Amino acid sequence: LSKDADAILNTYFKPISRRVINNLKKCRIIVRYGIGVDTIDISAATEKGIMVANVPDYCLDEVSDHTLTLLLNASRKIIKADKDVRNGNWSLNLLKPIRRLKGQVAGIIGFGHIGRMVAKKAMVFGLNIVFFDPNITESVKEDDLIADKVEFNHLLDMSDFILIHAPATKETYHLIGIKQFRQMKKKPYLINTARGELIDIDSLIIALREGMISGAALDVIEGVPPLKKNHPLLNFDNVILTPHSAWYSIDALKNLQRLAAEEVKRVLKGEYPKSLINSEVKNKIGRRSYGIKNKTIY
Repeated sequence: LSKDADAILNTYFKPISRRVINNLKKCRIIVRYGIGVDTIDISAATEKGIMVANVPDYCLDEVSDHTLTLLLNASRKIIKADKDVRNGNWSLNLLKPIRRLKGQVAGIIGFGHIGRMVAKKAMVFGLNIVFFDPNITESVKEDDLIADKVEFNHLLDMSDFILIHAPATKETYHLIGIKQFRQMKKKPYLINTARGELIDIDSLIIALREGMISGAALDVIEGVPPLKKNHPLLNFDNVILTPHSAWYSIDALKNLQRLAAEEVKRVLKGEYPKSLINSEVKNKIGRRSYGIKNKTIY
């Protein structure tokens, strides 16, 4: 059905593979209906002369708010406390230990738009911020953000909370596995609102069973959905699960729909998209005329 399309809007449900791309006859742009472009074979699109774009800033507030919500719930054990009270258990002993949040260390993996916004909001609660991002060379010292750049292993070693905001790539696949869990000396809470495959789920279950971490809060899980009724993660009181909802609000959805459509509109008018992922494609299409309203893409 897509072979005659001039443009494609792609969600995470159906990947745009090399086979799909090679069958496209006149497609000019594929827009990821979201942030992560791991659902699109970018190399194949570039070879075919097809631009790939995403919408990187439609849900920054939502994901950062969701991340902080999970962090606060994990820190104060809100969900467990609610369950205990509903069962008639009012003893604080069931919740111990709980540490003061101020002064603890939040280690952020991936310091792009969302990672930075999370850091700014976390600082309000008195958290100290460290981050690892291979694309950033220096620590950040600004009026509303102080964050120390550290090596990956150092972040694992010093963090009380580890927040994952990295993209899904070949390099980040199973970024957190059993080796990394064993490096987490402070038994941190692990919070993932990025992509499920960044955490090796089997290693996570071992880490939870053996007490290598204090708990996990996951908006995304490797291989899920669906989550089977007997999934091991459901047996842990120190695990919080949400259904990949971090991105969602009525406002974010409206932004996403509008911004994705605007990227398509730009290309069909003979312009480049604002968020071009594969900029090297310009060399492929530099001299191609689309003949749309007498405009040419350069």
